[in-house]
Amino acid sequence: MILKWTAAWYELDQTVIVGDKALFYLSIDEKSILFNDLYQSNSFIRKRLEIMRITHPVLGNVNGIVTIGQDYSFYLADGTMLEANSEEQPGRIYDFFVVIDDWTFDVEVNVLDEADLQENDKKESLKDSVSRYKVLLGITEAPWERYV
Repeated sequence: MILKWTAAWYELDQTVIVGDKALFYLSIDEKSILFNDLYQSNSFIRKRLEIMRITHPVLGNVNGIVTIGQDYSFYLADGTMLEANSEEQPGRIYDFFVVIDDWTFDVEVNVLDEADLQENDKKESLKDSVSRYKVLLGITEAPWERYV
């Protein structure tokens, strides 16, 4: 199954990393399924998914998108890490000579749990998530750790 992940910026988006198996909020908007984590919305479903692949028309294959803090970190398959502002100038990339006009990614997923989840199901702590993200990305330090 391929879903669309479109940046809403301002830490409103869920982190997606290839290989991650976690609970995701999927908003339904005119037949498009988005990863935006809009808790206020009445039109979302929660599913346990495994992220299989992330692609972008300009950036190509992406290993992960980390949405923690004032900047989003995009880990490309070639080992490059891009940081884009998510607050004052959403989508502005630092120190990289490419302009991205559309921050929509295709995310191939495997649905692990089709059953509806109970309202009291809890997401893991951000600290635990950060540790898992670093292992999945094969990194020991990250600029977004300071926000935990």
